[in-house]
Amino acid sequence: MDLLTPDLGTYIWSLFIFMTVLFVLKRYAWNPLLDFLEEREEDIANSLKMAESAKSDLEQIKDESQKILDQAKKEGKVIVTDSKQKAEDSANKILESAKAKSDEFIVDAKSKIEIEKQRAIKEIKEEVVDLSIDLASKILQRNVKDDDNDKFIKSSLDAMKTDEAKS
Repeated sequence: MDLLTPDLGTYIWSLFIFMTVLFVLKRYAWNPLLDFLEEREEDIANSLKMAESAKSDLEQIKDESQKILDQAKKEGKVIVTDSKQKAEDSANKILESAKAKSDEFIVDAKSKIEIEKQRAIKEIKEEVVDLSIDLASKILQRNVKDDDNDKFIKSSLDAMKTDEAKS
């Protein structure tokens, strides 16, 4: 049981050694240890600040990239809208040009038809004149009475006037 009873000499030597170790540690190890801990604390604080800064920068970059993406979408929509408008304008111009050409073709066809109509009427009149002359020569050859001859000439002239009035 000697081990459980403290001896005054052992106690004093233990206290002396403890104080010496404490003094040596305080003098040579405590300040470097505190300096190391302070440096470590500063490094950790700097790392946290850098992480916060990086996080903030990342958020800012994310916001900027979203703005750029939104702007690109808007510009894309504008380009698509402009392209559609240009396509519609081009289609309208093509339709107008085709309509103008068809109208011009119709007018040209009508004028050609009118010219052909006038030519046909002229040919018919010439044919009527030729037939009248032929008929008159036949009548003269047959020695028809004067009254019959006058009636026939009047009816032929009336028929020609009626044909001219119709055309």
